[in-house]
Amino acid sequence: MNTTQRILPYVRQYVIVAIYEVLEQDRIRYEKTESSTIVSEISVYGNKSVFSISVSEQADGTQLLVTMVRPHKYLSADGIQRAVTAVADRISQYLENETVLANASLRRSKLQESVCKA
Repeated sequence: MNTTQRILPYVRQYVIVAIYEVLEQDRIRYEKTESSTIVSEISVYGNKSVFSISVSEQADGTQLLVTMVRPHKYLSADGIQRAVTAVADRISQYLENETVLANASLRRSKLQESVCKA
């Protein structure tokens, strides 16, 4: 299967921003085909393939759908699935890291406020 799906506990817009951030960090060019779909050629483990990345709001979070639409010619079926999973993992990890950093920053701010009041 050349698709993976995740339900992420973030609002749709935040997931879309995370996709753009991940692609731009790696200087990957992309095309926005619909309001919630991005198509891009991404190198995973040294193999360039074309992926479609889309998001949609669900009752329990935002659905991230990553599909390999044009695999690198030498990828096996297992390699395709690993690459699709790796792209979804990059986006999920970006969101997790940003959440952890935001929470740490908030805790530092509250700590500084309590020290200043004392």
